[in-house]
Amino acid sequence: MVRMPTIDNRGPFRRFVTSKGFIMLIFIVLVVVAMYLGTQGVSGRVQSNQTDFLADAVRRSAVQCYTLEGRFPESIYHLEDNYGLVIDRNRFAVYYEFMGSNIIPQIRVVGISR
Repeated sequence: MVRMPTIDNRGPFRRFVTSKGFIMLIFIVLVVVAMYLGTQGVSGRVQSNQTDFLADAVRRSAVQCYTLEGRFPESIYHLEDNYGLVIDRNRFAVYYEFMGSNIIPQIRVVGISR
């Protein structure tokens, strides 16, 4: 008896789903999702580092003002105008509370989400 060759009539999509291509597609999707979630975590840490850096810069400028003028500035605008402090107000909110001319001010920096 002669065997006739079988014809695969499942269609190209069905052959893809049952083949190694489907497994590869799932793997690629998982890798892309993992990369996206990883960059989100890194972005949050970078924002946190930037707020800490800006708070330190404001504190250093206030101490420099105290050293040169003998008093802490009453507002953060004095530091921006006279000591070269630059604040990106589109990205950060800086809370500067003047406590007295010889008491270091309370400084808090908060990142503004976009």
